[in-house]
Amino acid sequence: MLSFSRVSIKLSHPGKNILLPIFSPCNFKLFYHSINSAVITKTAVTLERDYSPSPDMARSNWLITRLSREGNIYEARKLFDEMPEKDVVTWTTVISGYIKCGLIEEARKLFDRVDAQKNVVTWTALMSGYVRRNRIFEAEQLFEEMPIKNVVSWNTMIEAYTKKGMIDKALAVFDKMSDRNTVSWNTMITALANCGRIEEAKGLFDVMPKRDVISWTTMVAGLARNGRIDEARLVFDRMPERNVVSWNALVTGYAQNMSKPVCFESKRYCTSSKLRVK
Repeated sequence: MLSFSRVSIKLSHPGKNILLPIFSPCNFKLFYHSINSAVITKTAVTLERDYSPSPDMARSNWLITRLSREGNIYEARKLFDEMPEKDVVTWTTVISGYIKCGLIEEARKLFDRVDAQKNVVTWTALMSGYVRRNRIFEAEQLFEEMPIKNVVSWNTMIEAYTKKGMIDKALAVFDKMSDRNTVSWNTMITALANCGRIEEAKGLFDVMPKRDVISWTTMVAGLARNGRIDEARLVFDRMPERNVVSWNALVTGYAQNMSKPVCFESKRYCTSSKLRVK
């Protein structure tokens, strides 16, 4: 899922200040949805500095953002066409608006214009649009052409390959990354575990520099799914924190592997709970 961080600016008028939300190119962040849909990681910033060249442009950018978010993309485009000056925020907002409304071809036409202003967020937005429509070839081409890539760009391409079952290609992209985040590792570990390559998944998990609850849960589920329920339990017992998904992964693993009745203890959820599998 793709979105932008909220930024605020102050416009000074006689006797009062008005606070307007905009999207600053210096503060773009992508709200990246992790592959197993358990957690959405997002960062929001609030600044009171105007990074747009003029208050009028900032105001127009905010209106375009609002119209695009509401699905009024043609009104947003009309305002875009009428603007005497545009910055990269303006271009990216309209392109992203087209993508959100399912008009990927219109987004590409605007993206390919000679006068288009683009940055890494613009490129990644279009690539993500292709991925969501399973147009992996176009996403791959765009990824290769990107002048600058950030961690979200790399993660988007990895997720695209894993969704299509192209695990080796995903691994190749993962190996090329100089800067990986937790999403990068979790996406790759999940893909390997899901296709039965559990030893490779375990190898990545063991060298992962920083794990979160998704990392641990993915490993528990992967081991259990591949018939290694005792190892899954050992990983579960080592978890520094657990959530409902973690517990469900282990319980489901016991059920799938036809294990004996098992008793769990948890201070957070209950004093004890019993699972009986016939």
